Amino acid sequence: MPVTVHFDRFYLYAELTEILQAFAAEYPHLASLESIGKSYEGRDIWCMTITNRATGAPEDKPAMYIDANIHAGEVTGSAVALYTINHLLTNFGRDEEVDYLLNNRTFYILPRVNPDGAEKYLTTPYLLRSSVRPYPYPESEIADRPGLHPEDIDGDGRILMMRVRDDERGEWKPSDKDPRLMVKRRPHEKGGPFYRLYPEGFVKDYDGEPFDVVATPWGLDINRNFPAEWSPRQQGAGPYPLSEPETRALAEFIVGHPNIAGVQAYHTTGGVIYRPFCTRPDSEMDPEDLRAFKEIGQLGTDILGYECIHAYFPGGRGPAGRAGIFIDWVYVHRGLIAYTTELWDILGRAVGREEKGGHYDPVTKWDDKKREEVELKILAWNDKHLGGRGFIDWHAFDHPQLGPVELGGWDIKYCRQNPPPEFLEEECRKNCQFTLQHAAALPQLHLQDVEVEPLGERTFRLRARVYNSGYLATSVTNQARKVKACRPDRVELKLPDGWSLLTGQHSMELGFLDGFMAGQKRQFYRYGTPSRSAAKVEWVIQTDGTAGAVTVQAVSERAGRVVRTVRVPAEA
Repeated sequence: MPVTVHFDRFYLYAELTEILQAFAAEYPHLASLESIGKSYEGRDIWCMTITNRATGAPEDKPAMYIDANIHAGEVTGSAVALYTINHLLTNFGRDEEVDYLLNNRTFYILPRVNPDGAEKYLTTPYLLRSSVRPYPYPESEIADRPGLHPEDIDGDGRILMMRVRDDERGEWKPSDKDPRLMVKRRPHEKGGPFYRLYPEGFVKDYDGEPFDVVATPWGLDINRNFPAEWSPRQQGAGPYPLSEPETRALAEFIVGHPNIAGVQAYHTTGGVIYRPFCTRPDSEMDPEDLRAFKEIGQLGTDILGYECIHAYFPGGRGPAGRAGIFIDWVYVHRGLIAYTTELWDILGRAVGREEKGGHYDPVTKWDDKKREEVELKILAWNDKHLGGRGFIDWHAFDHPQLGPVELGGWDIKYCRQNPPPEFLEEECRKNCQFTLQHAAALPQLHLQDVEVEPLGERTFRLRARVYNSGYLATSVTNQARKVKACRPDRVELKLPDGWSLLTGQHSMELGFLDGFMAGQKRQFYRYGTPSRSAAKVEWVIQTDGTAGAVTVQAVSERAGRVVRTVRVPAEA
């Protein structure tokens, strides 16, 4: 029975598991499912391996690694990963692009890196960043702290905002242009109405103001837990790199699969494609690697409209922006081209990407007047396209401790952090297409037919040419060569028993072969020098006077493995 997947909803863990298992059962020639490890609460972290087994084993092809939902609430990524699985499996044999990719590539797809956090996000009113492991304090200690604890106090399944009328000390006021929007009270203003804003919740040990808003018990950010540039000063970094079972499972999987040549991580929200570095400027990256990042990233910009930028924001959160991030680790330590796509761009939809400026978080650079203008446009977009469902109008509630309050504000889970159901499939389709184009740009090793030249006296010269037809070099990046993240390409010769190798070696290193990117340098009115994307090898062998078969194998960890068998006659 065909697997049915709907892309207008987000699946719970048990449902997701059932779908993945059904795909593996229905497409055994293309797909297999494995657990790469257990989460903090003991759930399997699933990885779907997809390739056409008839054209080679998964480990013998260059691989595209895709993961999603490392952050609890960023469940759109799971949908995109699931869409990609569905697209590849259901279109094999019907779509030339999919046929080429599955015949020549392997896909490792992890739809939900953080199953515990996603499950809590999808089944409770809570918003949480990442892992459910209490950090840096025990959950009991947080629960006992006096102050406001965010909770769904009216039982509607959401934790919204709570505004409390205070015409003396209130920091906020309704906008004159739309009373739903709260804007800053200006320095000279008196009289009101003014309000204090809190998360919806209860106050423990309440005895009047002042009281604090208690920090979340889930303070880990497991996308700050990777070894590259890890820092204990980075908020949520964890006690040490790869301290969490989820991050360790990812790292062990990637290191254990040296054929991985491209990486895509899905997050929300913002409408931007991030690339390394996250803690250093572009000037510190190898220029050729930077060119590859930008040119492949431009494919995403062309499809999505999302700008591709580095994730380096001096003076931002952490010691120098964002430390210990996954895409930095896979580039700095593994030399891989890796992107984090921040899915869903409600801001860009409401104001237009040109006005937004393309970047993820321009709001911090806008003055109060501009912010009000933009938020009004988002409210107008919500009214037009969502029938107003994204913003819950302020409504009276009798708080058991604070007395009369009003609850309302954005339904973050419905439309701000993830797309509403009617916009989800479009997000999936476009992002899937970008990832497939990235996969098509990976290196691809080829071995031409081996030539046999008789020399007399039972001796023969064997010649072969190995070449890379991909955009990227067989090392993928210069960084990979620098840190020795992968072995150089090599050619191996296997002779029948009793035959001798007179010149050459049974295993010959070739170094790394360029991709066609290397031949695209242009200088003013001149074109670039052709890339060194091919290598020739030869051997002289002596037979025992009988005919036999010689096997030549070309091997590249990141560009694949190709085998040719040639018949050598009995006499020269």
